[in-house]
Amino acid sequence: MSKRPSLLLAALLTAGAVSAQDLSMQGGALRVSGNGERSFAVGVNYVQPYGDYLALSLGYLNEGHPDNHHRDGVSGQVWLRTPVNERGMSWGVGVGQYYFFDTSRPRGGGEAYVNDHGWAPIYSVQATWHHPSNWYTQVQLNRVVPSGAKDPTTSLLVGVGYRFDTVRGDKLHLDGGKSTDDTLTVLAGQSIVNSLESERSRAGTIEYRRAIGRYVDWTVSGLREGTSAGTHRSGVATQLWLIRSLNREVELGMGVGPYLAFELHDVPGTRSHQAGLVSVAGRYHFNKRIVGTLSLNRVVTDYHRDADLLLVGLGYNY
Repeated sequence: MSKRPSLLLAALLTAGAVSAQDLSMQGGALRVSGNGERSFAVGVNYVQPYGDYLALSLGYLNEGHPDNHHRDGVSGQVWLRTPVNERGMSWGVGVGQYYFFDTSRPRGGGEAYVNDHGWAPIYSVQATWHHPSNWYTQVQLNRVVPSGAKDPTTSLLVGVGYRFDTVRGDKLHLDGGKSTDDTLTVLAGQSIVNSLESERSRAGTIEYRRAIGRYVDWTVSGLREGTSAGTHRSGVATQLWLIRSLNREVELGMGVGPYLAFELHDVPGTRSHQAGLVSVAGRYHFNKRIVGTLSLNRVVTDYHRDADLLLVGLGYNY
């Protein structure tokens, strides 16, 4: 996997100690160029401004379910925006790269489905109305242009966002300057196979997390993805996380790392396999000891058995 999103996220998370940050959620419609198909679209965006006119963003885009395609992915973009300090309307244009995960049925038969991964340029235009509070309403138009035989898409999204002002950003202030954050967390939830049928089963994990820097965590996790018609898999993963605090209680982060998977009953003659794990998580510090976690994890494979793990849990910080 390319280092491009990691470098952008590093720039986002290590920005000035005191600055505003935007977090927004959007929903709307998508149109596929070429065949004119329509579907839904959902987006989540984290934005770090740089001065009055520039910003960097990290986003997630789900491009719905057009015929024979279930595609979503993460994007990093550079934005040129009109000033947003004053209440009222602001405008922005963004350009960047989109790393997608696409589930489709291959032409000519063979496999029931395939999981494709790849890069595509993404271009965006947005209009934002800033309310008297820190809330804002936003309309955003996205254009994704993958190479090869895949059709470009256009999505129109409407949503709401919140601006977090005067945020320190690093996590060391959460507990009065203590530089470590050793946490043992138990999470449970659902596993969804990235097939055209989206088979589901129960999943769970035990995670050990340690802060190794102001903006960097390291985790080791034992995962069990459950048993479904699509896959039967468990294993051990380790990840490096880039994190950012929105306030004294809430942290957001993205983790990437290898995943050694076992019990591959759906792959004849194979008992283990090296895959990748990409995660996005939010953590809420109820107090100095108890931490709640909500995480979305994507298991990335090279044998067409990608899966999503949606997990929630509680941890103990010691």
